[in-house]
Amino acid sequence: MPKVSIIIPFNNVENYFEQCLNSVIFQTLKDIEVILINDASNDKSKEIAKEYIEKDGRIKVIDLKTKHGQGYARNRGLEIAQGEYIGFVDSDDFIELDMFEKMYNAAKSGNTDITMCEACEYDDINNTIIKSDYYSFSILNRYRNQEVFSAIDTKDEILNINVSIWNKIYRREYLIKIKEKFPEGFIYEDLPYFFGTYLPAKRINIIWEILYYYRINRKNSTMKQVNNKVLDRIPMVSLTYEKFKNCFYLQDIKQKIQGWIINDLFHRYILINHNLHKEFFFLMKKVFKNLEIEDINNSYWKTVYHFPGYLLVVNNNFEDFNQKVFNEYLDIQEIENRLRCEILNYSNNFNDVYKNIEKCYKYSENLYDNLQKNIEELSKENKELKAEINQSISEIQILKERIREQNIQNEIYKEEMLNHVQEIINNQKKVYDEQIKNLKKEITELKKINEEIEEKIGNPMSLFFKKK
Repeated sequence: MPKVSIIIPFNNVENYFEQCLNSVIFQTLKDIEVILINDASNDKSKEIAKEYIEKDGRIKVIDLKTKHGQGYARNRGLEIAQGEYIGFVDSDDFIELDMFEKMYNAAKSGNTDITMCEACEYDDINNTIIKSDYYSFSILNRYRNQEVFSAIDTKDEILNINVSIWNKIYRREYLIKIKEKFPEGFIYEDLPYFFGTYLPAKRINIIWEILYYYRINRKNSTMKQVNNKVLDRIPMVSLTYEKFKNCFYLQDIKQKIQGWIINDLFHRYILINHNLHKEFFFLMKKVFKNLEIEDINNSYWKTVYHFPGYLLVVNNNFEDFNQKVFNEYLDIQEIENRLRCEILNYSNNFNDVYKNIEKCYKYSENLYDNLQKNIEELSKENKELKAEINQSISEIQILKERIREQNIQNEIYKEEMLNHVQEIINNQKKVYDEQIKNLKKEITELKKINEEIEEKIGNPMSLFFKKK
């Protein structure tokens, strides 16, 4: 059993199909099964698929003789899928090469029913990546540090969660258990399928990393169709409401769901081609009545932007409704015409203003260039000055160190000199003491000799005096 089955319906996508398939077959997770459903392509898409099948034994193909749409094709893929988990990729999109490895590991780690990842749009015309809160699950940011959560945990955010199926994988046993299938023959089929699989889920987690790239602004896109398929939005929204009716916590969020349906359908009525208005009106009115809103004076309805439109739909026939909406449109049209006149008055001077702006821009550009050069020169001078200052600081430090060493040497020399002088004095004192000692000794001996002479001859001085 492969770890992941990847289901890819395709129809006339020859310009994008190879990029899509390359991003899938070169996944770092090798144990995958790729199921291609050819929805009656009449371009080179079928030949491209055949080439890849011959190269890679993991690829299977289902050829449909007539075009049935995404829902039908995906259901056929689900019928033969053998993977532990199921993933979907649209044939004009592409993915990161480690997407399914990361998704599978996260699903196994959390033992989840559904694992989701961040995505972003890829603008096919401008070749740019566009990030958005919707595809990044920012509405569920509080679960960033939580390994798993359940659908009921997210009931307050549930209507703002990204409903696309291609940035999610589903445990196959879980899908078999809930018996959820795609509506067939409709566009917008992702909407009821998402809520049909999400609402019963008890274990969900998110990889907070962009792994899927959803291509926009391409020719022949399903979402660009302007024929009567846009009417499919109404039954898909209605079917989604039925999914919520089976939800045990419906009463907690019923008004939010009703408000979401009102805003969604009435907004689309305003945007569609006028030749579809009548049919859209009757289908929308049926859905609105099925909402069974009783307390229209509830303060919540003041927060629902298109609730006045809801009242117009349920309380009027198409002609009256159309006239009232048309009158409002005329009022808006009158305002728009007045604004156009004012704009026209200003536009006469626009070229002159633009030229002045262009001159100012060029002047500013030159000024900026000169300023940049001055900044560069000042920066260079500043670096040189800093280098000189740093050199001076180093020299001062060296000088300070030398002075400190010299002071230490002076102190040592001073102490040595004092000791030397003291030693000389001490030595001289010893000499003097010895001389005095000897002198005293000589005097003592002389006194002794004198005394002996006196004893023998008397005082010699007396003799002197007698002679005189």
